[in-house]
Amino acid sequence: MTEDGRSKGIGFVCFSTPEEATRAVTEMNGRILVSKPLYVALAQRREDRKAHLASQYMQRVAGMRMQQMGQMFQPGGTSYFMPTMPQAQRFYSPQMAQIRATPRWPA
Repeated sequence: MTEDGRSKGIGFVCFSTPEEATRAVTEMNGRILVSKPLYVALAQRREDRKAHLASQYMQRVAGMRMQQMGQMFQPGGTSYFMPTMPQAQRFYSPQMAQIRATPRWPA
């Protein structure tokens, strides 16, 4: 595909049989062309592809979190768990005005 006479770096190929398409994906995906790896996959609608990639990302993040949790509880591990503490309030709010000038109970 081109835009203003310049390649967009993407293209689509129509195969005559599903077997040919599968073979192209398995043999060409990841192969280096000049200095870049090819990405070859079956066509998907943009929304479907975004949903699939989001799902993969969430699975990867969840896996990394589980791995980190496992490392925290291993004996002799060098990882330490530091819970985050809530930050002090740094702005004025109506709650600040409710602070009593005198103590509630006599001393």
